[in-house]
Amino acid sequence: MSHYSGSIPDTLTRPNGWAERAACQGLNDVMFPDKDNRGIAAAKAICRTCPVWEECLRDALETGDNLWGVRGGLTDRERRDLAHRYASTPVELPKPRNPRRPRPTTLADAVRQRTVRTKTGHLAWNGVAHLRFQGKRYTAFQAAFIVGHGREPVGTVRRTCGEECFRADHLVDTALRDEAAKCGTTAGFWRHHRLGEQACGPCRRARAGKWHGAAVKAVAV
Repeated sequence: MSHYSGSIPDTLTRPNGWAERAACQGLNDVMFPDKDNRGIAAAKAICRTCPVWEECLRDALETGDNLWGVRGGLTDRERRDLAHRYASTPVELPKPRNPRRPRPTTLADAVRQRTVRTKTGHLAWNGVAHLRFQGKRYTAFQAAFIVGHGREPVGTVRRTCGEECFRADHLVDTALRDEAAKCGTTAGFWRHHRLGEQACGPCRRARAGKWHGAAVKAVAV
């Protein structure tokens, strides 16, 4: 069980602080994993994509932040070992290694290699938000949606959870939003519009009511 409840170093007093460019922004629970190989591997995978891994590791060594978490691709224990050498003489910082991983045979495998589940139940994406599989390029949204729903998305894919998440059940496309849109609502009105249909009476009234309410508010202001 992780005992750390902090976050990455605060650089708000430095407008161009390196931490603002860190790949682990918003993934604190991933970067302070339990003492298990899977959690540590997931955290190190994020470090391998980070453009400021060296600044992060050097900061940890110089400030003594070597008790918890993964920083610069090294665990707390690995940083403590390195700190003993770093304190006495400058050493070349070890770049996070990129271990060979099997080539994905399915799109689901490719998505699984690029995602990690957070402790809050969401699914975070590692690295750039796209992948290439069998010669075709997918955005992270497209790949996650296809794997979870078994079909290509229709229109724009959006999150329903409000987090930086790629869980398939937290992603909806235009078709799913249309299915959820009920007649008698403005969402239902726009569903008719997208389908090229004449809006039904309840949807027209809902749309008119929204415009009337906005007009009254504008006059009041």
